[in-house]
Amino acid sequence: MVKKFFRIFATINYQLSTVKVLLQSILDFLLPRYCPVCKKRLQVEEKALCRNCLSDLPRTRQWLAPRNGNGVGEKIFYEGPFAKLFWTHLPELTKAIAFLNFRPKSEVADIIYDSKYRNMKHTAVELGRIAAEEILPSGFFDDIDALAPVPLSKSRFRERGYNQSERIAHGISIATGIPVKTEYVMRSIFKTSQTTLNKIDRSDNVRGAFCLGVEAADMRGKHILIVDDVVTTGATTAACAKVVLQIPDTKVSVFALGHTSH
Repeated sequence: MVKKFFRIFATINYQLSTVKVLLQSILDFLLPRYCPVCKKRLQVEEKALCRNCLSDLPRTRQWLAPRNGNGVGEKIFYEGPFAKLFWTHLPELTKAIAFLNFRPKSEVADIIYDSKYRNMKHTAVELGRIAAEEILPSGFFDDIDALAPVPLSKSRFRERGYNQSERIAHGISIATGIPVKTEYVMRSIFKTSQTTLNKIDRSDNVRGAFCLGVEAADMRGKHILIVDDVVTTGATTAACAKVVLQIPDTKVSVFALGHTSH
């Protein structure tokens, strides 16, 4: 009986997949999709990027450190170059990982700018999903209870219509099943963009920028993963994480789609 049920389920799932491919083929004919990197037309099975450009993404590969029963492999999540960025800002950090090496004016920068400024929110979701699927076997997500994207100010949200970090978090959620929580931390003030500031000014600029949200009490006893798009000095991400730690018995970790290393 059980085997029969799974055969029926598999048949239905296959038929639905066939219909989805057919519908996507029709949509691609009417509204062609193009890879944001090489500008080639995307195939039906390709999502945000073409197969070649996806393969060429400059991954940090921090999650490929060997694991063993003593947890030695997992030390990269706290002692790796990205995690060390937070040792001063956020000594309470449990672990951190970045998916891509980010350089301004690079192909990766164009992809992230598309997802951040050019209304390509589906690109952010897809990159979050791809990152999570590749990192998942390392065990990085195993003890995470919720995903908390770094919030935008109300003015920035109105300007863009969405929060790119939230879209990335939704992609991670698709791959991991971990819920996205946007009411844990809120943006209280926005002074100016971080992009033109030095390291010291960046820390000053985000001091007091975040506050606890309406569902903050739900974080008690949980391990929260802060999700950001690009981390440079870590000042913004750390300021957001410190607000999470105001709730007793919480642990906090960090995921960034890209890390600007110097």
